Amino acid sequence: MSLSFQNVETTLGKTKILKGVSLSAADGKLTGIVGPNGSGKSTLIKTLFSLAGLDSGMVTVNDVDIKRMSRKQLARHVGYVGQEMNYSFDFTVKEVVAMGCFPRVRADRTRRVIENSVDEALAVLGISEFAERSILTLSGGEKRMTFLARAVAQGVGTIVLDEPTNHLDIRHQLFILDYLKNSGKTILLVIHDLGLAARYCDILYLMYGGRAVAYGAPEAVLTRENVLDVFGVNGSVRQDAEGRLMFLLD
Repeated sequence: MSLSFQNVETTLGKTKILKGVSLSAADGKLTGIVGPNGSGKSTLIKTLFSLAGLDSGMVTVNDVDIKRMSRKQLARHVGYVGQEMNYSFDFTVKEVVAMGCFPRVRADRTRRVIENSVDEALAVLGISEFAERSILTLSGGEKRMTFLARAVAQGVGTIVLDEPTNHLDIRHQLFILDYLKNSGKTILLVIHDLGLAARYCDILYLMYGGRAVAYGAPEAVLTRENVLDVFGVNGSVRQDAEGRLMFLLD
């Protein structure tokens, strides 16, 4: 499964937000996008789903331009968990998760098969206990888990997430990132926490001013020089005593 952004440029209003960004999600790996607020991270993700328009450039899935794909065709390949979690209708959690199965509904997918997909997604995210609760009664963290379960139920090989650890306590942040890391899926996520990015991401892209200014392993991207230039603070990625990467401020 390949997902690629090629020389993407986007303008919102009169402001150029993305300025020739090229970026690819590594197959079967966890690829992260980091950068300060306003650097274009979320806007880049939104171009994949036509939530932000393209001035120029191309976004491809399996080498097919997304402009040649319907929304339903795209949803058969890519799941999405965005920052927005507003819901106006009184659906149960189970009903919301089941919506992820819609793009793959075919004659050979019986109701029982769909129900099994939903039950498995609820179980793997540990939220089966509130399957019958209204989405309107959930906390922000519970909604985040529900929307990730919906993407899992989709049965896709690629999941794109925009700040998936927002509204989650540290236990659930680690749970979600452990799941994504070990899922075997192609994962592309925007992440704000540099410590979590260093610990979990196989590949990092650093965005600044609408451009991807660095790319590579976390220790090669979050260098002291890059962090100072982009974030204006002193810090870098280092290894702990067990060889695990962590981000520390000086």
